Amino acid sequence: MLKEVKKIIFQLETKNLILRKARFEDLNLIWQNVWQDKSIAENMLWEVTDNIDDAKKRMERTIKYQTRQYAYFICLKKNDEPIGFAGVFEKEYGIYEESGICIAKKYQGKGYGKEVVSALKDLVFSKLNGERFIYGCFSTNEKSKKVCLSQGFKYLKSEPHTREYDKLNYISDYYYFDKNMYESEKEKLF
Repeated sequence: MLKEVKKIIFQLETKNLILRKARFEDLNLIWQNVWQDKSIAENMLWEVTDNIDDAKKRMERTIKYQTRQYAYFICLKKNDEPIGFAGVFEKEYGIYEESGICIAKKYQGKGYGKEVVSALKDLVFSKLNGERFIYGCFSTNEKSKKVCLSQGFKYLKSEPHTREYDKLNYISDYYYFDKNMYESEKEKLF
């Protein structure tokens, strides 16, 4: 039996953003904008990166990871500034789950989250021929919930988890969007 080779999509584009693969020259801005911000990390699964040496190691891991995954830095189209990251992974055949969506605090509330989720939906359904897209967030993350609900996602379930690095117990809420919903949404646009 032949194993299907995954074709990596290297860039996605929205009205204001480019989702692209990380580059080492992004280090200072992604570290300043996202990786060292404790207020963002409290609703995420990753640990804050406190110093530039650790940020360099994280960047090396990120670049390596992104070469073989549907994972991207979120960059402003006007100046290519990295302001966050996003991605999806195939959880089961045809079922994709977001692998983390994060936007720097100073860029939140500008509609960028909606653009990112819309681009990921397009990736899952138009480019990867997925059947379902799962969106998860901490149950306490009202901003994230608002973004996914504004994009038409429906509640699926809630599950308790423990964050690995600090053993924090939390509840994740999961939402779904399926291919039929996507096709219906596309029909309304045209």
